[in-house]
Parts: sequence; structure tokens; C-alpha cells
Amino acid sequence: MPPYDLPARLRAALNHGDELTLASILHRDARMVADSGDDAGGELSGRARIIHAFDDLKRQHPDASFSTVHVNGQPGLSLRRRNGEVVAVLGIDGTTAIVRLWLCTSSLKLAGWNRRRPDID
Repeated sequence: MPPYDLPARLRAALNHGDELTLASILHRDARMVADSGDDAGGELSGRARIIHAFDDLKRQHPDASFSTVHVNGQPGLSLRRRNGEVVAVLGIDGTTAIVRLWLCTSSLKLAGWNRRRPDID
């Protein structure tokens, strides 16, 4: 994968638990806004705190994997369980390194991601 394809590199690092690669694609001053729909959300700063948050997310959903998707018209990731339920959506901002992330785990805000879509023949 090309070195500038941050969503693909992030997806691979998260799905394989590769913290070294994850740290290498996060800017040292990276920030992540986590919207959980309750008081648990907030803003995280720095690689270590963001990596820890991703570790927690994967621990909560061990049967889920990240996929590349479009989030608000931009490349991003979704975390989807084996049963098809989307449990998180991640927006990404950066060109050579990720500087900002927006993580949504609010079930109300993810309802649109979890609507049953008709199969296409």
C-alpha cells in the first residue's frame, strides 16, 4: 500500500494490533475527539493516549475489525462486528501523518450505519 494512504495504513495497524506502525502514522501532537454519546467522551492528545483508546475499543469488541469507508465524504474507518453491526466510525485528517481523528461510538449516531440495506441483485 502506498505510504500516503493513511486510512489503509491505519486500518492494517489497528486490525493487526501493530502499535509501532500506529505510532509511526500518528503525528506526535495528534488529537482525537471521542463521541460516545455520554459523559465518557472527550478529547485525547498524543500518540500514547490515542493508542490506548484504540486498545480499549478493540478489547470491548474482540470480534470486530476495521474497514475503510467514507465518513462525511472523506476516507475513514468503521469498526464492524461479525454480525454486521457497526460499533464505531472514525474520521481521519492528515496528509503525511494523522493529526486529527473523530471517533463516534454513540449507538444513536451510528443508527444510520446500522440500517438494513436491501441487497443489490
